[in-house]
Amino acid sequence: MAKEHTVKAFTQELGLLKSKVLEMAEECERQLAKAVHSLVERDTKLAQDIIEGDTRINGLQGEVDELAIRMLALRQPMALDLRHIIAAQKMAADFERIADYAANIAKHAIELKNGWLDKPVKSIVKMADCALHMLSDIIDAYRDLDIDKAVAVWHQDDEIDKTYFGLLTKLRTLMIEDSTNVTASTRLLFVGRCCERIGDHITNVAENVHFIISGEMHHGRAMG
Repeated sequence: MAKEHTVKAFTQELGLLKSKVLEMAEECERQLAKAVHSLVERDTKLAQDIIEGDTRINGLQGEVDELAIRMLALRQPMALDLRHIIAAQKMAADFERIADYAANIAKHAIELKNGWLDKPVKSIVKMADCALHMLSDIIDAYRDLDIDKAVAVWHQDDEIDKTYFGLLTKLRTLMIEDSTNVTASTRLLFVGRCCERIGDHITNVAENVHFIISGEMHHGRAMG
């Protein structure tokens, strides 16, 4: 009876851990969508709200780490259960970085309110839309443990990279043609870089979903 109770408690803890990671992912999705909206609409109030809301993601990551460490110490899990816990910690770290990049986009949106370059912003919106699609798909892949969807998400990052390199070319041209574009171009360059890094962190999450299911781990692209 005691063993049955222990197994039930552990299963509940695994469910709680997963729900917290999914909550982080869904919050990242909302924050990124709002960050891009604040940029396009030049909504400084919304941008400020996003910056202040970043603490919620940080708090959730702390909860994931605390729960995971306790489970590792007290339950001594093996095989699939162990992979769930290890991957949850890694994914939580990636989602925390995604939220940081969304907050950085919001910070640049505030600074860009008086400077505007239409074509580069369209490229950034395209990158962000792709990242949001990836986030939505990886949430589904993790919730359902769908390895095919996780692999598909990993490959979607190529589109973000392609758009990012195109953005770099556009911004360089704008700065060469007119020096008054330098400040806005530089800020948009940082925003584009944030979107590119978000894509890399989502691929890390996809690789961790793959790891949970298959037991095989590939090296991720994102380092910070």
